[in-house]
Amino acid sequence: MQPPTIHIIEPEIRALLEASSYRDARDALSAFEPADIADLLESLEPEIGVVAFRVLPRELAADTFSELTLACQESLLEQMGDERSARVIESMDPDDRAAVLDELPVEVATPLIARLSPKNRRITQGILGYDAESVGRIMTPDYVRLRPEWSVEKSLEHIRRYGKDAETVHWVFVIAQDNTLIDDIHIRSILLADPEKTIRDLMDDEFIALHAKDDREEAVRMMARYNRTALPVVDSLGLLVGIVTADDVADVAEEEFTEDVQKLGGMEALDQYYTDTPVIEMFRKRGGWLAGLFLMQLLTISVLRVFNAELNKAVVLALFVPMIIASGGNTGTQAASLLVRAIAVEEVRLKSWWRIIRKELLTGLCLGSMLAGFGMITVLLLKFTGIIDTEYHWMLAFTIAGAVFLIVNWGTIVGSMFPLILDHFGIDPATSSSPLVATLMDVTGITIYFCVALLLLRGTIL
Repeated sequence: MQPPTIHIIEPEIRALLEASSYRDARDALSAFEPADIADLLESLEPEIGVVAFRVLPRELAADTFSELTLACQESLLEQMGDERSARVIESMDPDDRAAVLDELPVEVATPLIARLSPKNRRITQGILGYDAESVGRIMTPDYVRLRPEWSVEKSLEHIRRYGKDAETVHWVFVIAQDNTLIDDIHIRSILLADPEKTIRDLMDDEFIALHAKDDREEAVRMMARYNRTALPVVDSLGLLVGIVTADDVADVAEEEFTEDVQKLGGMEALDQYYTDTPVIEMFRKRGGWLAGLFLMQLLTISVLRVFNAELNKAVVLALFVPMIIASGGNTGTQAASLLVRAIAVEEVRLKSWWRIIRKELLTGLCLGSMLAGFGMITVLLLKFTGIIDTEYHWMLAFTIAGAVFLIVNWGTIVGSMFPLILDHFGIDPATSSSPLVATLMDVTGITIYFCVALLLLRGTIL
């Protein structure tokens, strides 16, 4: 039998809090995970939510607080007061503490940092000293350190004593006298080893490490590549300064994926959750891109003006403009989406451009042939049903088919090469968003369409 979800027992929790049965409410909430409790707190009225938060055990409260949205965190801190708020922040894991304080307004974060213990203040300020997008921002200093000359028995005793405060004990890290990282060892190797052996006997002197100033996306890639649950973080001198764990990397992966999806949609990435983003901020994030894309459409108008005389001679050509534009835009955005993802997971780089363009051209030939056939059939059906009236319907059908074929192939080239070029110049390839590629294809697609029409229909319809 599965336990009830926290929202099912929400009325029960609310009733216990209103009846001041705080111990019962504490016991009921303690049966759930921090993320579930955070969902409940966000659904409660602020005055009830803060009471529910206060009855939580200290460690559970700290874990729950890190799962709350920024708006809910600020609301709780405001209602709890400086003293209680500082105790909650103090109880959090160092990386979570730094993340929360970094997101809070300066006037809120500064007094909270000042109330931290000297040790935690030093650790927190050290993490906040790294760039916001760096590995240093997501690392934690809570890990188990061992010395190479220690015996396995002494090491296990050390792990039992200090492991409870570590972020993870799946991996332990061997350091030299000067705190230089010299190896990492999986806990299984220690548990199964002869107690009389030393840690040096278990070492292979090979390890994988992140640098504190690396982009945090590097942590995502390395964690996935080497199937690790924790990776050490070193500074420029090779000194061990922290570790990054799988849960932190999962959060980064989700944030980066969300950012890429939003950029591919033709907007700036949101800094907050969608539900927490004010309308004015939503306008700012989306309006700039839309205005830019709107102005780019002036190029399409300019192209249509160049071919205005041809349109006046053969209005029938205008009927197929939407179909022509759609075929190029859809093909280009498909290719761009595939390449942005391939670049994100380091599957491709600019040096492999010829292999990519060859694959896209072969794909474009197949797709272009299929859509060209559909285009020809469409023209013949429109002639048969009387929607278009021209004696040169076969020539028109070949024109539409030829234009679609060329535009689809051009779309695969533009959509695949544009992200690679942006990545080569250090620009996020996700900015080659679907609307941007579609707009570029509108301009070039219209040009290709009328050039093909002039070539094939001169002396007939034109």
